[in-house]
Amino acid sequence: MANTKTNGVADKAGNSKVGFYSNLGVSTKRAISSSLVLVLLFTIFAILKPDQFLSANNMQNLLQQIVTYTIIGCGLTFCLVCGGNDLSAGASMALSGIIVVLMLKQGVPLWIGILVCLTMGVLTGIMNGFFIEILGVIPFVATLGTQWVYRGLANAIVNGAPVYTTSIPSEAVQKQFYQLGGGRFSSGLSYSVIIALVYALILGVVLAKTRIGRQIYACGSNLEAAKLSGINVVKTRIFAYCISGLSAAICGILVTSRLSSAQPTAGTGYEMEAIAAAVLGGISISGGEGVILNTVIGALMMGIIRNGLNLIKVNSFWQQVIIGLILVLAVARQMYRQRKNGSSGSSPFKTIVNRLLHK
Repeated sequence: MANTKTNGVADKAGNSKVGFYSNLGVSTKRAISSSLVLVLLFTIFAILKPDQFLSANNMQNLLQQIVTYTIIGCGLTFCLVCGGNDLSAGASMALSGIIVVLMLKQGVPLWIGILVCLTMGVLTGIMNGFFIEILGVIPFVATLGTQWVYRGLANAIVNGAPVYTTSIPSEAVQKQFYQLGGGRFSSGLSYSVIIALVYALILGVVLAKTRIGRQIYACGSNLEAAKLSGINVVKTRIFAYCISGLSAAICGILVTSRLSSAQPTAGTGYEMEAIAAAVLGGISISGGEGVILNTVIGALMMGIIRNGLNLIKVNSFWQQVIIGLILVLAVARQMYRQRKNGSSGSSPFKTIVNRLLHK
């Protein structure tokens, strides 16, 4: 009798644990699973290269590396969640960096130069939204086209040559501008890391706790249902692209500040790595699911992978191969989960065999 009671209590405890996990949202579950993978990656490289990987200097470099993934990735999260995409973020970042340096070079006050640069980032988002929502061009084609436009403008403005911050007439402005991306606290932590974390927190609150955030989820989950419920889907989706453009501009300012130069080729491929970070963290490539925390975790994963592979001296070309395969596998895992939720749910191996046999 005692054993029966004990078993009953154990069953209830087990069921409560299972029930607790099953009641969690999809984004939370993905954040938990991604966090476990993050810890695993950290442990692997800590074992392989303990002295180098765990050094304070390397940890600071690692955090610095994830700034671009985090900021651009958070902006792209808005696009992905609302069912879109933005392949122009890297080019917009380069254009922003050039604009801000050229303005400071003309003696414009630092805060005005930054404000104009951020405004231009929002305008690039409006242009992307116009092509997609007003003209009806699919996001992939529209943002691929604007990527060429922004990259071409960046090259045309400076004739393909870099612009150095040393050309800014005021040394005081030079130093102030450098502090944004290159300045550090006494602990060695970069200012840009704090800027990235604060920005991610703000966007996380906007996406999860505000009306416009809920509308973005609605658009990504079911666009037609969102229209029928009275949501202005055009304005909502354009807003998402504006956030992506703003994020690219912020990243452009920080990278230009840290490197002390604006390069028209800067940011090449950054949008793809940011998308990879978002997907690795658990943002649904199909839209309607994901939170900013997923992207931050994904950015940390990307940073650890890059940093760890560098430490074990893996060729940069092979790093591209590895990261590309990881991205494809992450998306395939998402697609499998979606099919499993919508069907009886066969194993991944059985699904592959059935597809090969055209069943």
